Amino acid sequence: MKQKTFCNRIYILTILFLVFSCAPKPSGEEKMTLKMVYTDWSESVAITHLAAVLLEEKMEYSTVLKLTDVESAYRELAIGEADIFADAWLPETHKQYLAKHAEKIAQIGITYPEARTGLVVPSYSNLHKVADLKNYSNPVIGIDEGAGVMQKAHLAIEKYNLPVSLVSLSEDEMIKQLEDSIKRRKEIVITGWEPHWIFARYEVKFLEDPDHVFGEKENIYTVGRTGIETGHPRAVRFFERMQLTEKQLNSLVYQVRLSEDPKQGVKNWMNENEYIVNQWVKNLKPERKKIM
Repeated sequence: MKQKTFCNRIYILTILFLVFSCAPKPSGEEKMTLKMVYTDWSESVAITHLAAVLLEEKMEYSTVLKLTDVESAYRELAIGEADIFADAWLPETHKQYLAKHAEKIAQIGITYPEARTGLVVPSYSNLHKVADLKNYSNPVIGIDEGAGVMQKAHLAIEKYNLPVSLVSLSEDEMIKQLEDSIKRRKEIVITGWEPHWIFARYEVKFLEDPDHVFGEKENIYTVGRTGIETGHPRAVRFFERMQLTEKQLNSLVYQVRLSEDPKQGVKNWMNENEYIVNQWVKNLKPERKKIM
């Protein structure tokens, strides 16, 4: 009799184990893999890899990073193929991309509050205002056509009635032309933005834009797909906290620029800014389940 009762208990426990092990997990349970999209712009590479290293090493996340163009970054958030884009220039530069998917994208936190775009020249340049390009015979050197700063540059050429063309190159090709011109002390005009490591490396300046075609200073936001907080509450808290000053972000971008592997550049920067990153991740490690 005792043996039969014991067998019945084992049978019941086995059934319960199978039921609960096969039961669907609660919808609010935290997910441990975060998908991040980024563009091939200096600050986007630096910010994204900084976040990935901290999420992995300090918060026990797995991250999947995807390099894409800016328009696709917003689209992938909207359709749920990505979770985070940490280089959203708002309210001006990227407003056309956000407007397409406004109801499906959430603004999480301000990563950098002093962002700026415009036309940039070496400090020795005889050009001081955008309107001075009426007497400039060379093309303006820009980046990929999909970038917000390029659309603003086209508007500036039209607004100020400038007889110049706009050349689209990669960021690296644009910077190489800037560096070569500075070495030769030649005039050059590029599409620029801050934060960028060139402001830490060279003496350059923005051309004055009295008609504010490029807009005022704006913010770099981390944005995510709508509803991201349900599956990634700790990641959302982290991105709400992660904010950099001009000096911090320019030095981060420069460290990444100096390293073959972006993550190594990030780690070099983290070693010099340990207190800052510790504040971002404080109390955000996953809770350990108690074994009864």
